[in-house]
Amino acid sequence: MSATPGFKAPLITDEDIRTAANYLGLKADAFSGPKGDDERAKALKTLETKDIAACPGSGKTTLLVAKLAILSMKWEYCGRGICVLSHTNVARNEIESRLGHTAAGRRLLGYPHFIGTIHSFINEFLAIPWLNSLNFSIKMIDTDIALNRRWNALAYGTRSGMEKAFLTRKVLQARGTSTFCMGE
Repeated sequence: MSATPGFKAPLITDEDIRTAANYLGLKADAFSGPKGDDERAKALKTLETKDIAACPGSGKTTLLVAKLAILSMKWEYCGRGICVLSHTNVARNEIESRLGHTAAGRRLLGYPHFIGTIHSFINEFLAIPWLNSLNFSIKMIDTDIALNRRWNALAYGTRSGMEKAFLTRKVLQARGTSTFCMGE
């Protein structure tokens, strides 16, 4: 049996950073600053795990897109991918739209890479395969249809009491999750 070769992250240079800035329609020194000592360039060059915390609109997603653009241009692994998990579809859509302008960027939008929300990752790689392994037939993933089915399955007295308390069918949904409709 042959061993899988280890992963080696590509080295990111100042030229790569300038290329990414150009790719995103920014000034050449957008990530390095006029003196070349901006923290964003250090974040782009690091090969370690880092948490980036900053206020809304400060450029966190732009920084991520720049790093992904650089990695996509240098990616050498056919069977290995990059997994980008976001909390919102807004962030996912922004990443996809900004990466989709070049061939290198579009490569990250398909297999073996994954860019999506945490919920879509859980659905695609954990929940659906697990339900399939239990022989449940998934007909669709639609939160509104599943909530309507749950609401209509409640006993009349329970549903009536909830309506009197101004509780709607959204109470039946765990916050922020999708629900599955399985075959009968």
